[in-house]
Amino acid sequence: MPRVRALADARDLTNKIVLVRVDHNCVKRGVVRDVHRIEQSLPTLYNIVERGGRPILMTHVNRPRSAKTGEIARDDDEDGVAAIVDVLRMKLGVTFAAPSFRSDGARGIRSVDTSVNFLLDDLRARRIGGIYLPNTRWFEGEEAGEGTEAYEALARQLAGLADVYVNDAFGSWQAHASTVGITKYLPSYAGLLMQKELRAVEAVLNPKRPFVAVVAGAKVDTKLGTLKAVAARCDSLILGGVVYNAYLCAKYDIEVEGVSEGDVELARELLSPEAQAKIIELPVVVESTSLKGCGCIPKEGECGDPKETLGATRALRVSDLQRGASYGYFLDVAASSFEDEKVKNALHGAKCIFVNAVMGFTSSGFHEGTTALDHAIAANKGARKYFGGGDTIQEFKSLTPALYLSAAVDPTFYLFTGGGTVLRALELGGAEKLETVQCLMADDDEEIEPHAEPKCMRFADCAC
Repeated sequence: MPRVRALADARDLTNKIVLVRVDHNCVKRGVVRDVHRIEQSLPTLYNIVERGGRPILMTHVNRPRSAKTGEIARDDDEDGVAAIVDVLRMKLGVTFAAPSFRSDGARGIRSVDTSVNFLLDDLRARRIGGIYLPNTRWFEGEEAGEGTEAYEALARQLAGLADVYVNDAFGSWQAHASTVGITKYLPSYAGLLMQKELRAVEAVLNPKRPFVAVVAGAKVDTKLGTLKAVAARCDSLILGGVVYNAYLCAKYDIEVEGVSEGDVELARELLSPEAQAKIIELPVVVESTSLKGCGCIPKEGECGDPKETLGATRALRVSDLQRGASYGYFLDVAASSFEDEKVKNALHGAKCIFVNAVMGFTSSGFHEGTTALDHAIAANKGARKYFGGGDTIQEFKSLTPALYLSAAVDPTFYLFTGGGTVLRALELGGAEKLETVQCLMADDDEEIEPHAEPKCMRFADCAC
């Protein structure tokens, strides 16, 4: 594990304002979809308050900045933190004040409003339990880039609110003002969740073997480098989602509705002998025969009524794919795929399994592949099982709730809050290469006291 400055190294928090960057990016359409990320940050908040600190929280929510124009579309109902604040009030029984700063049109929030000073007085006087700042991605400087005036100004303004900075946002690996820039201006430490996640990443980077990785995703271009890195590290690789669609196109020279030629070209890089030796194909896919001619990968709201538009499907064996033929989008993999001997042997024989995958278009009921995958992994009682990513955890919880509840107390399971961060660390070759971790690492000549890693009181050999 990287040698980071831990929260315990902040010796005196009495009456100190502690600015905590969390990863509560779990809001969709103004509703908290899953409280897992919020719950995982609570131990850090308890620790700070128990030691006399007064917390200010901040997180990003969704992607309000346009990648093309750079304009920030602020939507308080869609991307606000109000729903998160409500959950914290319910969980902790204390009031979190949520200030609303003025936006300057498409430029977003240009500065930390001085009106927050009144709330700081209330926080110090313990009239409120905490402050929750607006969505960090509403601020002009958050993603402006190191060295820009807006970025540096926001980092300084955020630092001006507090005495200490704690990064507990493992899932937010991008080098933004609220995760990296601020560390130049305040004593900075890794929260309890960040430390726990870094230990788990180390276990995935140095796995017990055989090591099986299951990876899916909606964008091949953002996943390709990671897939190649994962393929080099694992013993077996299983693909799903758009990535699997593109891979099948590349390998079998077929066309699949909605899969771009650009994605297919990228997927051809997975046809190297080294990668092919690792990839285990799921043998039966679920094809949408009613999407032919639609020209798109199905997404909510873009293909009409999902029940009507996506209703016509058929099971199709990969071995029956005809070169040069055209097919409808592969909405899922059939549950029978996980009864295939090669797939079953890989999952049942693994000593370590990492999952960052939803296998099918679950929002329209195509979840048999994901459910079958979860059951197949849970059947391996001896393997370390690492589930990563918000969507992966959310679907695990909603599709197989009994398995999820047992996993929460099973020492062979670990549920990451940020699967994308794990994949990024795998791609880079170590969590210490993430900029968000580097700025928390102690200098070579810096003396920090070693801290005993927390022990699980119930289990002798715990992955937590």
